[in-house]
Amino acid sequence: MEPITVLSDGKRRIAYENMIQLLREWIAEAPAGLSSETDRGGWENSRFCIVDYQVAEEAVSAANAIRAFMPQIPLLVITDFKSLIRKRHLQQITGTGEMKMILWNEQDPDHLIKDMEQYLHSSLYPTQIATSPILSMR
Repeated sequence: MEPITVLSDGKRRIAYENMIQLLREWIAEAPAGLSSETDRGGWENSRFCIVDYQVAEEAVSAANAIRAFMPQIPLLVITDFKSLIRKRHLQQITGTGEMKMILWNEQDPDHLIKDMEQYLHSSLYPTQIATSPILSMR
């Protein structure tokens, strides 16, 4: 099973093949049962999808294509200061899974890895929120 699917036009020249192993390790360390898999093979068993297109319409189209088959898959949408991908474009993406827009800075490629790690760990290791036993005081 490939836990991560990358949909990209390749224009940013991000070396995803170098990141995939690290991302696989983070996902493999996650407690069992925190992400769902299907009984199908290939990309349909992915736990996360990275969408990296410079043109907003292409990014939305690619995201909607994978969400048509897997509406719950979390998406990491890569954008940069030159790209016109904004939050309003994310609203056009269908499905029920989480979405996160991550900023790519060509001068600091390690920042992308840090952002992905933070997102994956927050998704894979959900924190429990402590709630007060007292709902209201008068």
